[in-house]
Amino acid sequence: MPIFSGELGLQFVTHLANHYTVPDLVRLAQFAADKGFRQIWVNDNIRYRGQLVVLTAIASRVPIQLGTAIMVPYFHNPLDVADCLAALAELCEGREIGVGIARGDLGQSPQHVQSLKPLAMVSQTARFLRRALGGEEILYRDYPFLQDFYRLNPSGKFRLAFKPQAEFKFYGGGNGPQSLRMCGRVMDGLISSGTYIPMLKAGRLPGMLATADQAAKESEPNRRLRKICELNVSISRDREKAIEFPKRQVAHSILQWEALGFTAEEYARMGVERQQVLQLKEAFESGATVEEAAKLVTEHMVKTYYAAGTPEEVRDQIIELVGAAGRFGYDHVAFAKLGPDYEEAINLLADQVVPVLR
Repeated sequence: MPIFSGELGLQFVTHLANHYTVPDLVRLAQFAADKGFRQIWVNDNIRYRGQLVVLTAIASRVPIQLGTAIMVPYFHNPLDVADCLAALAELCEGREIGVGIARGDLGQSPQHVQSLKPLAMVSQTARFLRRALGGEEILYRDYPFLQDFYRLNPSGKFRLAFKPQAEFKFYGGGNGPQSLRMCGRVMDGLISSGTYIPMLKAGRLPGMLATADQAAKESEPNRRLRKICELNVSISRDREKAIEFPKRQVAHSILQWEALGFTAEEYARMGVERQQVLQLKEAFESGATVEEAAKLVTEHMVKTYYAAGTPEEVRDQIIELVGAAGRFGYDHVAFAKLGPDYEEAINLLADQVVPVLR
């Protein structure tokens, strides 16, 4: 019996893979498709290559499913997003497009935008886009937060002038109980957005999934949420590079532990001192870049977020982590972040890790 029988995809993270140009990412997406991966997800960060541009470039050349994991709605006007996603669909030849939406990380995003009323922002954006991409006419006044935030005309309305040629599935990427309940009510599924490993180790994951599932059933008794697991990986034959590569992402992602109110017991399970996280929080609040904050991240902190190291190390970690994902009912595992050399990482994952899962 296979360890995991669901779909396997990859996530490209533009701020960690900043050394790759858009043509490089297209080439790597083709390499991933050739190696049998089903879907490419791309993340969203200010200062780096635009998410929708990267996805469009890939769609124009590579026959593979695509998705946003995740899109930060504060960075994008929903009118423009609807237009762009509908246009992207024309390049996808009927393949489903996943639209993951969440408030954004707690380290970098607040340096650029005020994350006002995140539940309203995420839920209204998802509802707006679902209806817009379904060809409906939308009154701006039906989305009061979006209307106010983007200064939309109170008496205005929106309808796409052309019909999208793909199916869209919407996923929530939040981790708090309110976000998970909203996800269950509004979305088609959820993305454990880079937090799968710490939430599993802290013991929070079963309760998080149950919260979203219960909200989905309350809204529609027979409804089942599709579950996407972002499994952070940093794999390389060069162990030092494999451990160093994730530090920039861990520097801001680990701040979620404070936002989610991790207890002393949960910090102990992680083996991380709370003061280490507070130092990172203070660094970002003082204006540190992600590169500067990364200097505070230790190897052990990396291992609370990543399967990281040599191919043999990563394979053994992934067997355990993906096995748990299967038991918890995840439908799709996206190997995320990948490592310092994407081509090497895709090759190692496809040749040395995927076969042991199947």
